Amino acid sequence: MEVYLSRNHQTCLHLFPLSVGRFQDVFDQPNSPDGQPPHFVISRFVSPVEALDRNLKDVVIRDLSGLSQLKALVEAVERMSGRDLQIFSGALDMESISSPADALRIVKELSQYELFPQIKTDEDLGRFLVDTSPVTGKFSFPEEVKAYLDYAKIGAEQRNVLGGIYTSHGLVKRQENALVQEEMPGIIALTLATAERWYYLTLPASEEEIKRAKRDLDVEDFAQAGITAVKFTTPQLNSLIPLDNVTVEEAQALADCLQGMAEEEDTLLTYCSALAVEEPATFTEALSIAMNICEYKRVPEDFAEYAELNLRLAGAGDEILGMLAGFTDFRKLGEAIAKQEGVRQTIYGSICRLDDPFPAEDIGQTMY
Repeated sequence: MEVYLSRNHQTCLHLFPLSVGRFQDVFDQPNSPDGQPPHFVISRFVSPVEALDRNLKDVVIRDLSGLSQLKALVEAVERMSGRDLQIFSGALDMESISSPADALRIVKELSQYELFPQIKTDEDLGRFLVDTSPVTGKFSFPEEVKAYLDYAKIGAEQRNVLGGIYTSHGLVKRQENALVQEEMPGIIALTLATAERWYYLTLPASEEEIKRAKRDLDVEDFAQAGITAVKFTTPQLNSLIPLDNVTVEEAQALADCLQGMAEEEDTLLTYCSALAVEEPATFTEALSIAMNICEYKRVPEDFAEYAELNLRLAGAGDEILGMLAGFTDFRKLGEAIAKQEGVRQTIYGSICRLDDPFPAEDIGQTMY
C-alpha cells in the first residue's frame, strides 16, 4: 500500500508497512519557526479502499504513536478479504473518521457491519423490504397493491430508520438493534481545533486532562476553540442527539451521565428510547433528558406480559392470575393500560414517562 506523507510542504511516497523507529529523529527535531512541532500530513492513500483517501487525507501525524497506528491500519487492510474490504470502505464513510486510530476501531468492529450487495438505491431497498416482508413481518402489502407502491419512497423512509450507506458494492449498515460500545478510552470524543492547532479530547476527562487540552490548544477557554467533530462510543447516539452548538462543558456533563448508564444496558436503551420519542432539538435538551433519565421507565414489548406485570403490582398473585386466565384478554388489557400510561414504542424498546406521561396515542404492533 502506498501512503504519501508531507512534511514542511514536501511530499514523499512511503510504502507501508514500514519501520516506524527510523522516524524518531524527525519527531525529536525542534519546532519550526512558526512554532509548529514536527509532524507529517497524510497527503494521499493508494490502496484497495478508496474511502481511506477520502477520510484520512490531510490528517496530521504528530508522533511515533500515530505512525504506529497508521502502520497497524495498513497491515490490517492487507489481511482483509475482498468482501471485508467492501464493508470496511462503506463503514469508513458511515462513521466519523478523523485519525488512523478511528479507522482501526472500525477494523476491530467489522463483524458488526453487514453488506447487502443487491441493494444500491432507495428503490432497491424498498423492493427488498417489501419482498421479504412475509418473512420479517415488518410490512404487510396485499399482492394486488404492489404494482402501485412507491418503492423508492419506502426505501428512503426506512433508510433513515435502518441507517447505513449505499456504495458501489451495495448497502453497508450496522447489524440491526445492536447497541455496540466502541473500544475507545472515553464515552464521548471531541475534536477541538483552533486556526493553528487541534486536540482529540475524550470525555469524561479529569481536571488535569482538561488543563492539558487547553495548554496544547494554547487557549484559556474552550470558547476560543471550535468543535469540529463529536463522536459517541454508542453509535446510535450520533443520530439521536443534535450535534450543533455543543460545548465542552455540556459534553463533559453528558459523558458523566452516560458513564453511569454504561454499566446497565437497560438504562442506555431507556435513554435511546427517550431520545427517539422526545426528539430533542438541541444538545442541551438531550443533556437534560440524560440528567432526568429516572423519569422514564422501560415496559415489556408484549402487551399481555405488561398487563400481567401491572396486575401483580396491584397485588394479584398466581392464584388470581390463574383464575383470570380463561376469562381475560390480557393483550387488550395491556394495550389499554399502555395507552392510559402514555407508553411509546421505539426500535430500542417501549417506554413511558412517569411524572408527566406522554400524550395518549393509538398503540398497535411495534413500529419497526
